[in-house]
Amino acid sequence: MAKELMNPLGISHNNNLLIACDVQNSRQLIGWAQIRPMGFVGSSPPSPSKFEDGDTTSNAQTMQSRFTIEQEVDDIMWEEFEDDPTPIPNGLASLPWTKEYRAASRAADKRVARRKEVLQMELNDAPQLWELSSVYVIPEYRGQGVGSELVRQVLTRQRAQTKQGKDVYALTLAKNVNWYTQFGFKIEDQVPDSMNFEMTAGKAITKLIREELILI
Repeated sequence: MAKELMNPLGISHNNNLLIACDVQNSRQLIGWAQIRPMGFVGSSPPSPSKFEDGDTTSNAQTMQSRFTIEQEVDDIMWEEFEDDPTPIPNGLASLPWTKEYRAASRAADKRVARRKEVLQMELNDAPQLWELSSVYVIPEYRGQGVGSELVRQVLTRQRAQTKQGKDVYALTLAKNVNWYTQFGFKIEDQVPDSMNFEMTAGKAITKLIREELILI
């Protein structure tokens, strides 16, 4: 069942990539599995959320992009700026050598550093959603449990290493859904925003081969 290729060109060593090699020949690549980040979890319209044990519930969660988080940080910084007692120099006081200008410049530098600090804190704390984006086993090694072990191990490693959310989605053909249920996946009705393009393009392709693409 793992013979179905998922996003083979999207492989990146920057993401959670697990590679399997032949036990007799360590140079022989026989398959891989990969999980990649999709985006951050927000707090507006409800969408399904999948937990470690595979249970799915309807939570008030949606996808956030880094841009959305930066906008929220900018709102925070604007509020802090409005509360900053440092006067904005005008007239002759706005000349670079005046003490008023230097004070305003120091305050501006502090705000830049503060924004960077707050943004990093928000990104570190924001839970993410993830996608099992690539699973592949070369033909001569299929049917030996290699794909199952790759998926099992990459999910286990993801849970152990990731602090920013453990919800993992995947796109697969309808005929393969049962194979993924052994890992806790269930069919999802609502597509996260960050997967809309991938889902739309995938459906167009699978329709040509008379297959159905399913989000799990």
